[in-house]
Amino acid sequence: MSARTTSIMHLLNEIKDRAIVLPDLQREFVWEPDQIRLLFDSIMRGYPFGSLLLWETRFLEVPYRDFVRDFKQTITFIPKTKLIGRPMRMVLDGQQRLQSLYLGIHGSHEGRRLYLNVATGPRPSEDDSDQTGGGYRFEFWRDTDQANRSKRLVPVSDIVSWSEQFEDEDIERVVQSIPLTGAEAAQATRNMRLLRRVINRSDLVPVETIDEEVSREDQARKINEILEIFVRVNSGGTRLTRSDLMFSLIKTRWRGAREAFDELAEQVDPGHVLGIDKDFLIRGLLVVSDAPVAFDVDTIERHWDAMRTKFDDFATALKSTIDFCREPSVGILSASLLQPAATLYPFIYYLSRQKSGSVPDRERRPLRTLLYFLLFNGFVRGQSPQARVRWLREVLTKSGSGPVPVEDVLAVIKNRQTVHSIQTSSDMLNWNKNLTLNIVQPAVCRDSLSWQVRAEVDHIFPQSLYRPKFPDLVDDIGNMAYLGKLRNIRKGAQEPWAYFKDVPTVELERDFLVDRSLLAEDKFEEFVAVRRDRIVNAVREFLGR
Repeated sequence: MSARTTSIMHLLNEIKDRAIVLPDLQREFVWEPDQIRLLFDSIMRGYPFGSLLLWETRFLEVPYRDFVRDFKQTITFIPKTKLIGRPMRMVLDGQQRLQSLYLGIHGSHEGRRLYLNVATGPRPSEDDSDQTGGGYRFEFWRDTDQANRSKRLVPVSDIVSWSEQFEDEDIERVVQSIPLTGAEAAQATRNMRLLRRVINRSDLVPVETIDEEVSREDQARKINEILEIFVRVNSGGTRLTRSDLMFSLIKTRWRGAREAFDELAEQVDPGHVLGIDKDFLIRGLLVVSDAPVAFDVDTIERHWDAMRTKFDDFATALKSTIDFCREPSVGILSASLLQPAATLYPFIYYLSRQKSGSVPDRERRPLRTLLYFLLFNGFVRGQSPQARVRWLREVLTKSGSGPVPVEDVLAVIKNRQTVHSIQTSSDMLNWNKNLTLNIVQPAVCRDSLSWQVRAEVDHIFPQSLYRPKFPDLVDDIGNMAYLGKLRNIRKGAQEPWAYFKDVPTVELERDFLVDRSLLAEDKFEEFVAVRRDRIVNAVREFLGR
């Protein structure tokens, strides 16, 4: 979340240009005229404005509505839809203030514009007859009601719209037209200059923007989280997101927290592709500290001492876990295969209890088996991920620093997940084809600096040709293979017997598990069945079950 300061006029110009709007989840405008008048008085007095919370929605489709220029109680709000890809900031906290300023400076409230009595000034509230308690008198009047309106009342919109070049002339013109002399003239001059100055002060309004620096859709906060933030900031709670709140709490207890967290995240996830951020690190510390995995203030406050003590062990275990995943014998080189990143927590927990946080040689194969079964089953991706991590931790706690309790962990998957697989099966492999091909095609799925050889999932028998006749088989794992991106582009919708004709048989068998004799149009069903069995057997051997 980025933070900056800006001016009221800059914000209002962005509202006019529809760069800042209101999410449809916002309630209607409810401030009364006296509240608007008091806001303007506070600004003139130099009172703190209070921060605004905006939300950059570039990567989401969000219902929204524009700010109202001319407000009426009977107005009907018709939401619009902001399309994906269009940058637009929406106000989560500060609607009433911004709408009040917009009406006062550019619009009207029930047909009446806002005026400043230029001869008034700040006085102690007990001596002020104004019911708002403010000394700068702002009043709403209809433009047509000239007979009853004092000449000392000048439209706010006029004052702020004057050219800077001719400011002195415009102020003098107003003073003479009233007319005012002496102290009253001086007061009026000061008031008009002050109003123009505070409206344009670039350091007046603190603005925090959620997701302003996000560069990819998968980094953007989901609507549910935004709703939670909105509810909190609009019910008298903190303006921080939950992870920001937790981290702020941690920083009050550990002066070096920011540097330690940033350094660790950069070491283990320099490209920020795994999702190792402060949220992940805080939850991981809760896991290794045997604390509740509840992400709330009370938990941090109760368990922070243990979390701080465990930080170095956690950091070492996190690095060991990621190194383990990347080992050739495990072979997970793509961050997209290690999702959700919370799947790593049980392994971090287990290694944090090992000597030096390293992987015992005798436990490499059992840990590999558990990692893949957790990923294939999407166990931590299901409902109640925090509870699922806790269930796994409870099993691992019993083993201490001893052998990995493979059967006990798999029993948790079996007992806690309705649709599951704890033995290698074709169904399980079809749940996550990328992960399957990562196992059986290690020579194709490899780390690469060149986009041309980056692995993509391809239909061996082209889907455009075979889906009409074999809709249930064309997407089967038996017909799927990794192929380098450039090779995949060149292959297009070629039939496999034509594309693979120049590929040596040994390479075809080794890298693609393909029997050349089955590369024929009339053998598609047999091809899929035979290759599926080969893949199942290869994965079963790899995982040991």
